[in-house]
Amino acid sequence: MLPVSARTKSGDGDTGSTLANASRALIGSMDSLPLADFTQLFRAIGQELSQTMGGSSGVLLAIFFAAAGDASSSGLQMRDALKAGLERMQQIGGAKPGDRTMIDALQPALEALGDGFGAAAAAARKGADHTATLSKANAGRASYLNAEQLMGHNDPGAEAVALLFEHLARL
Repeated sequence: MLPVSARTKSGDGDTGSTLANASRALIGSMDSLPLADFTQLFRAIGQELSQTMGGSSGVLLAIFFAAAGDASSSGLQMRDALKAGLERMQQIGGAKPGDRTMIDALQPALEALGDGFGAAAAAARKGADHTATLSKANAGRASYLNAEQLMGHNDPGAEAVALLFEHLARL
């Protein structure tokens, strides 16, 4: 679960519960996920998230995984397929690095993924922690908050991405 400061200080406070619901749904469908086929796995994750994860983060992550599945089906390797998913998510959502969103952790993690999950986790953590230094959010609910409310608090989506990659690095 995200720390309280990450959940409520710089957004609408539902990131933790939204991600927890999505995680429970994915864990519940684990036996039916096509784990050996990245194309179908990414598409299945995108479908599951579109049905179980609310809010803009759910929509954007569903787009991310669906686009990664499409890119994988065209022959791209996992890392490049995920980067294509990120590009599509950015096209639709409009956020870019520095906007104080999950992209601030996700993009550097995917860039570093070629060096393993440890490197990806370190890059994601650095990106997430950097969001606490950004005094303006250019996307998401945090864009309605002033600098005093944002400073010193990681973006919840970026924090979630960092925690995910840190967990993957420990497996």
